[in-house]
Amino acid sequence: MKKDLLKFPFKRTFFSTVILCSLSVIFNSCNDDGEGRIKLNDKAPAKVTNVTTESGPGEVYLTWTNPTDESFMYTKIEYTNTKGVKKYKLISKEKANDSGIAQTTISGFGNTNAVSFSLFSCSVRGNNEGAVEVSASPQTPAFVDVAKTITLTPDLGGIYVNWKNIYNTPVYIVLNYYAASDSKKAGTFKFQINGNSESKQFVQLSYGKDDFLSGEECIVNVTTEDTDENASEPIEFKITPIAVVKISKANWSFPGYNDSSNAGTIGYSSLETIGEGGGKSPAGRVIAMLDDNLETYWHASWKQASNYPHWFIVDMGKNVTISSIELIRRQGDARGQKGQIFYTCSDEDAVNKDNPDSWAWTNHGAFTFDPGIDVPQVYRINSNPVARYIKVYFGTEHKGTGAQAMVSEINVYGAE
Repeated sequence: MKKDLLKFPFKRTFFSTVILCSLSVIFNSCNDDGEGRIKLNDKAPAKVTNVTTESGPGEVYLTWTNPTDESFMYTKIEYTNTKGVKKYKLISKEKANDSGIAQTTISGFGNTNAVSFSLFSCSVRGNNEGAVEVSASPQTPAFVDVAKTITLTPDLGGIYVNWKNIYNTPVYIVLNYYAASDSKKAGTFKFQINGNSESKQFVQLSYGKDDFLSGEECIVNVTTEDTDENASEPIEFKITPIAVVKISKANWSFPGYNDSSNAGTIGYSSLETIGEGGGKSPAGRVIAMLDDNLETYWHASWKQASNYPHWFIVDMGKNVTISSIELIRRQGDARGQKGQIFYTCSDEDAVNKDNPDSWAWTNHGAFTFDPGIDVPQVYRINSNPVARYIKVYFGTEHKGTGAQAMVSEINVYGAE
């Protein structure tokens, strides 16, 4: 009989209403003062004590002792940042050590001006007895000191940005550049460097859709930033990237290419000839990476399930001097690979053309790939190898959120 009643919406609604009303009566009874309602201790706790400060690069370290009041729940710290914005930070009582001593770091200051901090010890609803006021001056921010270490050096098809960061704090380096002879040839590039690092980053000075500055003098203004976008004063450099060309793809191919099969060959791990673009070539095929059309792309097989590793080999038809390799993701799709390994092989070192496994490949190492951006991602091949073949390998360690690798275009820069 119960099952029959529950088949009808009106009756289900009736029974639900009865249940909710019953629960309401129970809860209201439990909350009644005469029935032992739980009372919230929301009394303003005593103030924090023993507040000390210590300065760091663009940051201040605060230490204090929490009150022992039963009603104390958290410490609220109020301050104004470099840009004049009032901010606050909440530190739970659970963050303190066994002696009730708590500490935190307030960062994001763009100069060494003194900063006032107000520490409130609060009950669960924020009741407090007022603030304990302290003041401290941050040390010179890390990004300011990093800016002083930056130098630029010309390279094939771009420049190297050299830096040294002696702090634990990560820093952003921002380049705004243009051709000295034509300010309309302009662009910007921003990248993050790790703390405690001394290294260099290759940057291709790109502008427009598919152009870059090569063999002509450029003006590069360099600034550094922290994560709050506090920035250093710009430093101007004049530099001329060494001239290279974009290698023509007119005679490029993939060994063993088969336009009508998903199966791998000696030149690639797999294709998707059925599920992409209605199955019409070049959709889903490796040749889509050679057509200079960002709307087409190679996709590893998914109608016939595949998984990492994925790979392909480009045959450029002749030896060229490679300065950099450029990859572009499938536009608007972030499920692809997170990195790759580049290998090269010269014509002379590929003795048996039917067996790439026997070739003398040079491993140029692993590089990260950001599957979340549509713009070209350029990789400097430092040794400037002379090669006919390029193998791009996507290992299991490079797997993105999807099971297949995807690439819209591959380009090579260097000298023929």
